[in-house]
Amino acid sequence: MSRMKSVTPTTMPTPIGRRGRFVERDRKAEELLLELSRTKNCAERERLTEEIVRLHLDLCDGVAARYAGRSIPTEDLVQVARLALCVAIKRYQPGPGTSFIGYALPTISGELKRHFRDHGWMVRPPRRLQELGPVLRLAREHWEQEHGTTPTTQDLADEVGVEADQVSECLSAEHSYHPLSLDLTFGDDESRSLAESLAEPQEELESAADRVSLGAALASLSQKDRELLQMRFVEGMTQKEIGMALGVSQMQVSRLVRAVLEKLRAKMGVTVDDVRQAVAA
Repeated sequence: MSRMKSVTPTTMPTPIGRRGRFVERDRKAEELLLELSRTKNCAERERLTEEIVRLHLDLCDGVAARYAGRSIPTEDLVQVARLALCVAIKRYQPGPGTSFIGYALPTISGELKRHFRDHGWMVRPPRRLQELGPVLRLAREHWEQEHGTTPTTQDLADEVGVEADQVSECLSAEHSYHPLSLDLTFGDDESRSLAESLAEPQEELESAADRVSLGAALASLSQKDRELLQMRFVEGMTQKEIGMALGVSQMQVSRLVRAVLEKLRAKMGVTVDDVRQAVAA
């Protein structure tokens, strides 16, 4: 009977799990950060910083992804997160009981929130509403998990301790992240745009600028001149009726009206006909 060859047992390599990779990364990062805190050589500090950044690029991308889809391009969010990582590396002081990840995560999240606060609004609401928004989102999630229903405005108000009007105002302000396009169509055949439903009659829009200029120009006139325009263009009195009211001839009324219109024309920088139309409007 042949003898079996003895086999020396060998240790098979064990795949490193995700948690193991993170532990190894954190250990390596702490070593590099400690070395960075001790060196004064600029070139060496730059090399160490670059290596630490490379170790945590996935961390930046992951945190930035949490804020994606909120009106700011993901590429911009990643850039903000990576710049925040550099700030965290610069400020971090390694030592017993400290953790770089524990320091870097709040720094990155804080910079992203600040970026949204400063650049994420098409129409920026008051600061109090900006700060109330995240609180309401957390309150809504907590309510839905606990009750299995969607909370009402009053439910959210009671949950966070504010007035219901403030909750409504804050929820409305959140639309400032994603305002509706004026080209958005609606209706059964989607033939009408949002802009068409909001637009004023064209003739009123065309005269709007003139009416604004006219207000300032009228304020510069004397009371007597404004009363003359009131009688002629607002009350619709004829020149003969105005002459009788003022005790002057019809010809004098015509000259007075023309002189006032010339004053307005000079103030507004338009023609007399334009002034006539603006006053009549």
